[in-house]
Amino acid sequence: MIKNLADKVMNGEYLSLAELQGLIREVRNKRVDDLQFVSFLAALETRNRIKGINVDECANFVRALREPLATNLEGILCPAGCGGDPIKTINISTPASIILASGGVPVLKNGFKSVTGKCGSREILEAMEIEPFLSLEQTLESVKHIGIGYYDFQNLIVMEKRSGFRSPLNYIGALSHPIKISYKLLGCSDKDQFEKMVPIADELNERYLLTFNPEVDEISTVSQTEIVEKREDKKSRYTFKPEEIGITRKDYMEILASQTPEENAERILRAFDGHTSPVYEILALNAGAGFYISGKTENIKEGYKLASNLLSNGSVKLKLEEWRKFIEKIQ
Repeated sequence: MIKNLADKVMNGEYLSLAELQGLIREVRNKRVDDLQFVSFLAALETRNRIKGINVDECANFVRALREPLATNLEGILCPAGCGGDPIKTINISTPASIILASGGVPVLKNGFKSVTGKCGSREILEAMEIEPFLSLEQTLESVKHIGIGYYDFQNLIVMEKRSGFRSPLNYIGALSHPIKISYKLLGCSDKDQFEKMVPIADELNERYLLTFNPEVDEISTVSQTEIVEKREDKKSRYTFKPEEIGITRKDYMEILASQTPEENAERILRAFDGHTSPVYEILALNAGAGFYISGKTENIKEGYKLASNLLSNGSVKLKLEEWRKFIEKIQ
């Protein structure tokens, strides 16, 4: 099947939802190996660079990745970065998820191991003694009872190897999720990729906050960040400057990733203990954006203050411990 689909792509054709669903079934049933799938992604990327992306195909790829499982969970948010950013900062979206959960926003984080950086979502959770490989049923139970869950992208597309080159997975993967969600917070460091994701996100989400910064795939505390925001039928584009909410611009050297997941986790846990630092600030800022787009606060500034309070009063550390104990119980 994948050979026929690859031929269609190389002939400049776009794929339907049914074809993409069939492809994902083949991948999950291990009838497609890593080399075949990476080659297929390269064909998609080449066609897209020549002809342009097809928004329906991209949105349908995301839909095809969803697991066929009914759920009554509502108000779910997923924060993520696209990866590939030139400044390799400490992991931000994963600890921001824990801050959001401690503030009452249910989070189902989709992530992966590091491909272009030093520490991805999977590695940082393992370093904090959170098991990243739960079944979807277990993950949904965690969201239901604790307010947070993590579902590794490896479960959506089972493959052990990635090329490290840009492909449609850089924007499709970042928008993907095992279930339909209510809110998306997504950062990007590539302008062309960012512009591609906006119409795809329009097809998939009623509310989202997409951000572009040429240095990091998050909202930056060092330089201004371009934001596209959609709330139901209203969409706006604006520039966010950290000093507007009282953050003094820092140097990226202060938030660069450490060499090991354990060192990164230690710095994050210091922020969870309430110790203010550049790491504390960028975690609080990006969690604050999540509080805002989910309707918990009226603006990003109020969201930042809420996230800072949760870090300072120990709520985030307590949520992490609660999550860890719940996972130990259900395994």
